[in-house]
Amino acid sequence: MLSTAKDASSRLWLVLRPAIPYILPLLVSLSFVPLILFLSASAGWFVWRNAAVGWQAPIYLQYGDGVSPYAEALLPPLAAQQRYDIALELKVPNIDANYALGNFMATLTLSTRSNKTIVSTRRPAIVIPRRASFYSRAPAVLDITIPLLTSYATGASRVIAHVEIGRRDHWKSLGNEQARELSVVAASLRGVVVHHGIRGLVTRAPLLSGFISAIAFLIVSSVMVGACILPLTFRRAAAVEQSISAQETITDIKPPLAISSSSSSDDSESGDEKPVQSSRVVKTEEDSETQSTSLRRRRSKLPDPDSSDSDT
Repeated sequence: MLSTAKDASSRLWLVLRPAIPYILPLLVSLSFVPLILFLSASAGWFVWRNAAVGWQAPIYLQYGDGVSPYAEALLPPLAAQQRYDIALELKVPNIDANYALGNFMATLTLSTRSNKTIVSTRRPAIVIPRRASFYSRAPAVLDITIPLLTSYATGASRVIAHVEIGRRDHWKSLGNEQARELSVVAASLRGVVVHHGIRGLVTRAPLLSGFISAIAFLIVSSVMVGACILPLTFRRAAAVEQSISAQETITDIKPPLAISSSSSSDDSESGDEKPVQSSRVVKTEEDSETQSTSLRRRRSKLPDPDSSDSDT
């Protein structure tokens, strides 16, 4: 089992080894995908969350303090550089006392939490009676909208509004010089977003703007990561590929070296054998010569029969 597992792992390594220089850059790039997606989603959410929207803040008027009815309220968080149309909305009862007042003033003062005045404005208003028609009855409550600021950017996100309604002389110059006050059922400050420039595009479609911002951030961050990371990873991959090719060339060169060494050893053996054979040949020739000389000497020592007969 171990041998088969080792064989399978070695075969897998042989298959994957040529692809390592290309897999490494891909893995490095994929490791940045979750981070890029998270940052892109965060960018889209940030744009959508900070898109300016309209707002409405209720105010509660104070009566009986010897001054005109007034109120102070903290407005909802505003976009500091966004322009707003700010108006005062009043619900007043449909009574003759309000009609008899005539014109009155609405004062708005915006300030920061450190009591620094941002802007102060005063606008006139009047309650106009509404008569009943043939097919409808007169309303019990009248709605009055008093524009105070037009296309104005506060420059601060947290703003305190001070509102005052009425005349500072309390209408003492009218009638029997009794102080009078405007009767109010409910009051609120309303801010309407002014669509202007690029901010106007965002405020018109905040969800679409957030989605486009996320896509744009994704594309830009992907290009930046590709431009910074991919060259380094491909350089590393090229180095790995060169090392692998060098190892392959070394393994390809080793068998010819072994063959050449074996051939050189064969040559050396053959070279050693050749002089041995030649020495053997020389030795055989010398032996034959010595044998011939010895035979001649023996023959010379033998007696000649002819000479012995003549002596007899």
